[in-house]
Amino acid sequence: MEQYTVLVVEDDNSMARVLEVQLKTGGYRVLLAVNGEEGLRIAKETPPDLILSDIMMPLMDGYELCRNVKRNPKLWQIPVILLSAKADKASVIHGFAVGAAKYLIKPMKREELYKAIDLRLKYAAKARQTLERKARDMEGDLARIEIFKILDLFSIGGWSGYIELVNEVGKQGCIYLEHGAIDKCSLEGQFSPYSIFLLLSWEEGTFKAHRY
Repeated sequence: MEQYTVLVVEDDNSMARVLEVQLKTGGYRVLLAVNGEEGLRIAKETPPDLILSDIMMPLMDGYELCRNVKRNPKLWQIPVILLSAKADKASVIHGFAVGAAKYLIKPMKREELYKAIDLRLKYAAKARQTLERKARDMEGDLARIEIFKILDLFSIGGWSGYIELVNEVGKQGCIYLEHGAIDKCSLEGQFSPYSIFLLLSWEEGTFKAHRY
């Protein structure tokens, strides 16, 4: 079986070692960095298959690291999973807005960590086959299915497409995705880099997701 490489970016040495042991036990090769600045340098020198990054770090935090990875034409396809003890919705939204594939809240169970990584690397092909059996067009109620879960499906499937949203007062928005990552967003037909923060905060309304 192919051995995938995960770059762990974590300034807490004890947490970094725990993650390293868990990932190596799961069959992954591990690279370590102590902050986003070092993580970005390592990613450019030795591109990993996935980046697992803490958010609160000196020099360059996880948000900025993710933003830089997604802006780099040689790195943008690398999935970034953010880790944080910050569980508030604003922090989660910020993570997805800068291009994260997943946002995990510390402390997380080892099984949760493995699942998030395995579905994007080790079992990616099998996961995509399973997801392909789902309807090409999905729709539902935001109060029952969080938008983050739909984004997770797109990320795992590596799909391109768009998600149409209508909130409880009738406002309309659209999230466009390229190969599983958010590309741009519109609100009431107007494109703005700030639209994503509003759209991901909608908890009531409906969605229609279409994949190409």
